[in-house]
Amino acid sequence: MIGQTTATPVGHEPLITRYRGLICDLDGVVYRGAAAVPDAVETLNRLTADGVPVVFATNNASRSPEDVGDHLRGLGIASQGWSVVTSSQAAAAHLAHHLDRGTRVCAVGGPGIARALTEAGLTPVSVAELGDDQVEAVVQGLGFDVTWRELAAVGYLVQAGATWVATNLDPTLPTPHGNAPGNGVLVAAVQAAAGTSPHVVGKPRAALLDLARSRLGTSRPETLVCGDRLDTDIEGAHAAGLDSLFVLSGASRLRDLVFAARSQRPTYIAADLAGLLTPGLPLSSTASGDHTDSALDAALRADSTADYGELLQTVVATAWAALDNGRAISDDPDLWGEIERKLGLVPQLEPRKIT
Repeated sequence: MIGQTTATPVGHEPLITRYRGLICDLDGVVYRGAAAVPDAVETLNRLTADGVPVVFATNNASRSPEDVGDHLRGLGIASQGWSVVTSSQAAAAHLAHHLDRGTRVCAVGGPGIARALTEAGLTPVSVAELGDDQVEAVVQGLGFDVTWRELAAVGYLVQAGATWVATNLDPTLPTPHGNAPGNGVLVAAVQAAAGTSPHVVGKPRAALLDLARSRLGTSRPETLVCGDRLDTDIEGAHAAGLDSLFVLSGASRLRDLVFAARSQRPTYIAADLAGLLTPGLPLSSTASGDHTDSALDAALRADSTADYGELLQTVVATAWAALDNGRAISDDPDLWGEIERKLGLVPQLEPRKIT
């Protein structure tokens, strides 16, 4: 069974054997737009078949967990062994802890917000339904049909004393056409008008990951977070006290990782989710930074016989050590892009066979 610890020396067994549960991001990790990321479906089905529970945790508040689940099953994810938690649910859980059951809460955003509030025992109210009755709180999340009137209403409610909860502050939303404005842009508009800030529950705050871990029923040392964004997934894992695997199948790139702040440095790195099934040592900035140039040269000279995973870990660890010791290293995007290409880290169009 994959999720159980074996006697195999550390560094030789599949990475996931060190953990009893996985919290996994979605966009850029499991799928990109409507299509699955190569190797993701096969890897996740292997994990759940071997008894490793998975919770998919997403900042996207516009869809319900049921809608997300339908998307995942449509990609070929097996129907058992996993669940979905959203930032809408984290917002509802936060308010349910502080408000009486049945309390009216204004919901601004996609349908997932009202659904989560109802499930938490609260009463969602749209802006059109507000009337003259007061609400105790307002939840603001991404919605594709959010209007100026709704944003203005959030500001009015906040200024009148309502508790303001934002599902997330993501500045962008990936789409097939490029990045679109995310919920963070809409929240910033209200914040500028209201002169105050919301309570935020989505990544990189800990609340969403704490909710996901409660679903798994695992302790912090038993839980691994996997994501493709350093500023949300990996920083969120740090905030929640969890180890993390950063995958290069989505938004953040190798250059971003090398120059990331300490709060955004992951425990492990892999090309994609298939890295969970391969050996992996924790990245460490304790490696000597004296050999950074040679590590970069080795990566640039890599051929098909090289151990790309080991080279990748060496490059990142030595670069971090150099930076931490005050040494300068090149931040040339072309250099880091070429290293990605040499190590096979450019997102693939076809899956590899997982053995």
